[in-house]
Amino acid sequence: MANCNEQNCTCPNKQCERHGKCCACINYHRDSESKVFCMRDNKK
Repeated sequence: MANCNEQNCTCPNKQCERHGKCCACINYHRDSESKVFCMRDNKK
């Protein structure tokens, strides 16, 4: 599977096998009942 969203991925974990693969990332986090990085409230 290609990294279809590599340029827009906001996750800092660039070593993750799901980095830039939104569907894979969402499915992984849904299974672990956690939010994907781009959907967290990241106030700075």
